[in-house]
Amino acid sequence: MTVTYFSKSSSIGPSSRYRVYQFLPHLHQAGIECHVEPLFGPAYFSILHIRSSLLQTVLKIPYVVARFLKRLGTLLALGQRDLIVIEGQLLPYAPPLVEELLRWLRYRVVFEMDDAIYLTRGHERKMPALFRMATGVIVGNDRLAAYATQYSSHVTVVPTVVDTERFAPRPVRVIPASDRGDDPITIVWIGLAYNLKYLNVLAPALRRLQERYRVKLRVVCSRPPVLPGVDIEFRSWEWQREVEDLQDATIGVMPLEDTEWARGKCALKLLQYLAVGLPAVASPVGVNRDILVNDENGFLVSTEEEWYLRLESLCRDPQLCARLGHAGRRTVETRFSLAVWGPRLADVYRAFAEDVPNHQMPRPVGLSVPGHGPSTGVR
Repeated sequence: MTVTYFSKSSSIGPSSRYRVYQFLPHLHQAGIECHVEPLFGPAYFSILHIRSSLLQTVLKIPYVVARFLKRLGTLLALGQRDLIVIEGQLLPYAPPLVEELLRWLRYRVVFEMDDAIYLTRGHERKMPALFRMATGVIVGNDRLAAYATQYSSHVTVVPTVVDTERFAPRPVRVIPASDRGDDPITIVWIGLAYNLKYLNVLAPALRRLQERYRVKLRVVCSRPPVLPGVDIEFRSWEWQREVEDLQDATIGVMPLEDTEWARGKCALKLLQYLAVGLPAVASPVGVNRDILVNDENGFLVSTEEEWYLRLESLCRDPQLCARLGHAGRRTVETRFSLAVWGPRLADVYRAFAEDVPNHQMPRPVGLSVPGHGPSTGVR
């Protein structure tokens, strides 16, 4: 079986890295020949890091035009494929003319979505049009599935997952509070720069914690945040070091604002924390509610006071950290690991390529669409 996957970016982009690139060995093992055709490469991300908006625009326009032309060239030479999977859209912000052509040529086309892109400017009408013409839709969580099922009867949930062999805990070393001495407590956040705004939710609790403990906030990102009064340890994100940057932390955090966009997120950073055995504290928004159970494998908190109380309990109780960390690791191993979902994604691709009826499609475990009852995988 042959699949061409049109990704948003090369493996440097987290969405594409976790939605397709990490699955390639599993797909190959399952007998699926998957060719990935990225739209943007490392140069695009370098342009985005330029501080001058004028220079950024001057460089971005010719780069994007060149990449669009390259993608069109790839489509012209496509040939026979059992399935085409498109991450988001083929040509962002362009009318869906090329997608219509692929349908007219009778290609089986599946769209994949792991963010609420339909909320962004220019996509309110385009995404419904794409989903209506598609063979099917793959989404990262139930919130996105509830949206996609308005326009497609073939929707399946494939959550964002992590490689638990790579994201693994360090050897267990629980240190009694009396022996910790002056060791600082590291609270870690990892993510893209446009999500740094969510740290403002957390900042007041961190300032209070610093009055009692040696607490620092480690931020793993492309640039540091601006949080006056908070002790920041900034580490520039590097693929080779991202696991280590999490492993030697104490607590992982995922603050969010309760917005429609945030409810569509796939909680990658939360899964990374749990996979390396960190206790996690997160806002009860979107898929976070499906992953964490209070005082079992982490904490869900809403208010400034709750953020402070839960973080403070973890700062003073290493045994609590260890218990939640072990439970969180088990959650990822059983429900959100690459080992579990690699074979399932291969089955999903085969089902779409072979036009398997809805009720026979692979079924994700432990996920549900709000208001639709237990998940059946495809709706």
